[in-house]
Amino acid sequence: MIRKLLVVAAAVAMPASALAAVTAVGSSGIAGAAVKTYTTMSCAITGSVTFAKPGLSYDGSLSAASVSKAKSSATATGAACGKVSATDPTGTVNTTKNTITSPSTDCNVPPTPPATNPPVCTHETVTKHYAYDTASSLASAGVSSIVTSLGPTGIKLIDNKNAVVGQVTEAGTSSVLPDTSCGANVGFELQGNTNITGLTYDLLLCIVGDTGTTGPDTSGTTGSFYTDYLDASGGDTLITIATGIFGGSSELNFTFS
Repeated sequence: MIRKLLVVAAAVAMPASALAAVTAVGSSGIAGAAVKTYTTMSCAITGSVTFAKPGLSYDGSLSAASVSKAKSSATATGAACGKVSATDPTGTVNTTKNTITSPSTDCNVPPTPPATNPPVCTHETVTKHYAYDTASSLASAGVSSIVTSLGPTGIKLIDNKNAVVGQVTEAGTSSVLPDTSCGANVGFELQGNTNITGLTYDLLLCIVGDTGTTGPDTSGTTGSFYTDYLDASGGDTLITIATGIFGGSSELNFTFS
């Protein structure tokens, strides 16, 4: 009881200026905590996308799974493009990794005219009757697979050393054709709002190079993704594209209004 009276007496005797200071600290959170700021900025993008093994080809491949999965790894570099950490004390690098899931074609289900099942379906077995990674599927289902895979969670990005989440929507996702944003290359573009009010993003992924399957046999790839993709889509059965390499005009832009 005596202690409680002393506490009350001390509070009454406290100067008004001191009371104001206590209120200010309480409303702003922990004293000395850094204030997060978001800004308009740009980051250079490198990285790659690894297609489901063995890779994209004219015929495609067969699997027991009803979906195939590609792994994308995009690294953003530049001032304030990464979070400050023990491994990146200056906050200049951030790598975003995502899995893109695409539905495979069930060779046992008659296709809807005028579509036809991939030629590889002629080799189906009782257990392996799902066709995937035909070269043409990247153009026909690439955008929808990105939206379906990333739409529910968004894409993790860094703006001014702060983690943000970019929304992935059908309206904000598109394929990029040659002689547009990626120059002579193809790619994909994701853009839209983030979880921060007033902050929008634009992620351009230009696929400028490629590799074939591992080992001495590069499966007919030339190092130019667009060239190899066109040839594989056109019927060249000697090409298998294992990875696509991001580069060229690839970049991440943030706009804060």
